[in-house]
Amino acid sequence: MKTIQNQNTLFKTYVFKTCIFTLLLLCTNVFSQTTYNIEDPEDLRNVIYQPGDVIILKNGVYTTDERMRFLGSGTAENPVTFRAETPGGVIFTGGPRLTIGGESDNTTGEKIATGEYLIVDGFHWKGGYGASNFIEFRNGNDYAHHSTIQNCAIDGLGIEPSELAEDLADEQITKHRWIVLYGTYNTVINCSFMNKVSAGAIVLGEYSYNAFPVVPDGEPEINNSCAVVGHTIMNNYFYNFEKMTEKYGRKANGDELSNAGDSETIRIGTSSYQMVNSDAVVSNNYFVQSDGENEIITNKSKGNTYTNNTFRRCRGSLVLRHGSNATVDGNYFLGEDVDGTGGIRISDSNHTITNNYIQDCITVVDFAKWNNGVTFIGGGANADADCASDNVSNGYQKTENIILSNNTIMNTNSPLFYNVNTDNNNDVKGTVANNLIYFAAGNPNVSPVISGDEPTSYSNIGSTLTYTGNVYNGTTLGETNSGFSEETGIMANVNNETFTFSGSGSEGKGANMGAYEPTTDDMVGYGIGACFIDYTGASIIDGNCTIEVVESLTVSSLEPLSPDAASYDVTVNANVSWTASANDDWITIDTNSGTGNATVSVSVTENADTTSRTGTVTFTQDPGGDDIERTLTVTQEGAELTDLYDLINTGTGSVGDKVTVHSFSKEQGPNHPSPKTNYAANTLDKDNGSVWAADDGAVLPDDYKGVGEYIIYDLSTIHSLDLIQFTTTNKSDSFGYQIWVSTTGTEDADFSMILPTSGDLLLTATGTTDFNTYEVDTEAQYIKLIGFGRFNSTGDTRKSQWNAIGEIEFYGSESLSVNDNQMSNLNIYPNPAKNSISIEHLNATITSLSIYNIQGRKVLEQPLKNSDSKIEINISSLVNGLYLLTIKDENGAQASRKIVVSK
Repeated sequence: MKTIQNQNTLFKTYVFKTCIFTLLLLCTNVFSQTTYNIEDPEDLRNVIYQPGDVIILKNGVYTTDERMRFLGSGTAENPVTFRAETPGGVIFTGGPRLTIGGESDNTTGEKIATGEYLIVDGFHWKGGYGASNFIEFRNGNDYAHHSTIQNCAIDGLGIEPSELAEDLADEQITKHRWIVLYGTYNTVINCSFMNKVSAGAIVLGEYSYNAFPVVPDGEPEINNSCAVVGHTIMNNYFYNFEKMTEKYGRKANGDELSNAGDSETIRIGTSSYQMVNSDAVVSNNYFVQSDGENEIITNKSKGNTYTNNTFRRCRGSLVLRHGSNATVDGNYFLGEDVDGTGGIRISDSNHTITNNYIQDCITVVDFAKWNNGVTFIGGGANADADCASDNVSNGYQKTENIILSNNTIMNTNSPLFYNVNTDNNNDVKGTVANNLIYFAAGNPNVSPVISGDEPTSYSNIGSTLTYTGNVYNGTTLGETNSGFSEETGIMANVNNETFTFSGSGSEGKGANMGAYEPTTDDMVGYGIGACFIDYTGASIIDGNCTIEVVESLTVSSLEPLSPDAASYDVTVNANVSWTASANDDWITIDTNSGTGNATVSVSVTENADTTSRTGTVTFTQDPGGDDIERTLTVTQEGAELTDLYDLINTGTGSVGDKVTVHSFSKEQGPNHPSPKTNYAANTLDKDNGSVWAADDGAVLPDDYKGVGEYIIYDLSTIHSLDLIQFTTTNKSDSFGYQIWVSTTGTEDADFSMILPTSGDLLLTATGTTDFNTYEVDTEAQYIKLIGFGRFNSTGDTRKSQWNAIGEIEFYGSESLSVNDNQMSNLNIYPNPAKNSISIEHLNATITSLSIYNIQGRKVLEQPLKNSDSKIEINISSLVNGLYLLTIKDENGAQASRKIVVSK
């Protein structure tokens, strides 16, 4: 912890000289700093305060409802402080509002007070009636900057009965915002907010004036949205914000009362000004029964960080509603099996959501679309609004470039939920990696990992996310997705009220909460909330009044990287010193240490293997603090199979291409009963939008698939064939195909089947026009593709007689032959070989020689001399298996031969 102010020191008064300033104002001069002792809150406005001044309000109960005005100019070294005589010793029962800010001359506009570095400390608002903008960090257009409200409590501000009656007659709810943050770099810390019964946020970051400052009449408007705001909301306690629709009912037509949906516990920004670079930090707060509406925290600006907060029995979610580049890291969401509790809801773009722990959250019909473990929204409006623009929307933005990694979701129904209950739904894009979903045996919340508000919600908006390394136990997946694996070896270990995980499949999965444990009720008054009341609002006398900034260190994530060598930036958000180190030799970083925030460039080498690889970078707090450690997981995809082999049909159709359509059984052309231009030649034209289509005849007796319709392709010469890939049309049923090859001719007897390798049918992927890719190991000049129609998921019942292929591609190399002018008379022996292999050649000058394994990775390369007519290759380092020997001559001609190593 980093202490920023000690209340015991703050409350000492050093008196050297006293004087009567007014009948009600007593001042003490200390080294040009003045202590003002006042007995009437309204006297606060009598002075424009200077750096180092302290204003002490005498302990007591004050019934006034008049607004207090705290105006002055402080500095970082000498702030101006307005405080209670002792913490909690001043109780306001009449609901007096408070202004914190600067002052300008009404005539000249000259700045009289800057509103900088003002501190409000130790007050207790208890009962009374609230008002809109109850405590605001501005005096008109003179805003507060670097100012703080700390160690204060607001409990049970009500609505004046006649005002409430009038509003309910108009079918609306009175809206009172308790803390409204204007200006820049202001702080709400160690305060308690309890028992709110009005609409309106408890804490609101109001950014209209940050975006467009007031200018003199006639002057052009200025967009200042790119300037950082930088507020902090930390160590606060939020309790019992009643749900508006339950407290006051609904309109006659059943709709919510007006303002009911404007009842967030914290809202950072507004929809109209979501482009503002907020960079606010909401950290180490404790939310209990913060039920005002379904959005406990609403993010509506850019660059905000939500870390190390605990949500307990809160019927809502942390909602990324508008604004991009949010970080949500290290939070606890403990639903305690209360209906309507949720975790995180996501829309807009470039968010990093890591190391969050979500447990025992459940939903009912009223809230199920919005409050789940993690809820994805498929919106359609512009995302990631540029700070220099005001092109914003109140609709749901596109959800793109999301990183959801290393989160734990425990005993929570609908762990990953896809919501299409918005207009213009678009695909959600980003990465879902290394998350852990677990249900204990017999837990009543059990539900599939993947679900949505419609049966097709996942396929409509969720299938475009990249899923990798996620694990689950105790439930079903709900959808087909290779990015999840069921790991029955994972064990849940009780850790007080939460769980840690061990066993097979758990390593590197789920949330790393570090030293942060969930906040509990008995911590309120002792580092959380105001130090003079407990979690019920009862007075305490042994609370911890030291104001501390919680140490934090978070690191943004990286989505799976391409196989290419490249560099990527990650963001470090910290208020501590730290060091960083890469733990794998293929990863390097450009910054090994820092203090506070930083951008670190992470570089990776090329991954020449077809399998992906995973490494880490460790960020560690320097010794002397909370020993925070964060691990950045770096996953690099393997090389594409198509990058390892040569494409044979590189042109279009028969024009300049080795591959042509030799013949076909049927195509959908002018002579077809249903004429279209779906020709066989379309499969070679490099246009996935044009297809070959053919309908097979009736299913034969005792043969569920029929005879099939075919295309025969001619590769022009015999080739060593390594890879075949083809596309189909986007259908919900799989197409069933077979692939046959021949080196001699095109009669049926000339062909042998190579795909599928088992069973009768090669069933294609559904719902996509991406390539279906198959690695093979054969020689062929003629390739026969036979389509049998579309089939059920088990491939034993035909659903349609229609076949369709968009594009087909063949990869490999032309086989060596005695007629090859460049490399004839090539003799390779022995084959199979044990420790060495020899190559004799007569008519070619070989300049390079390489050996590749079956995954396409180069495993051996040997330098050659032009005069060598016989080459000896030492293969003793190779393990048993099939390899590809590639030879090039001085003219660039290339030949390949398969060799077998057998020891």
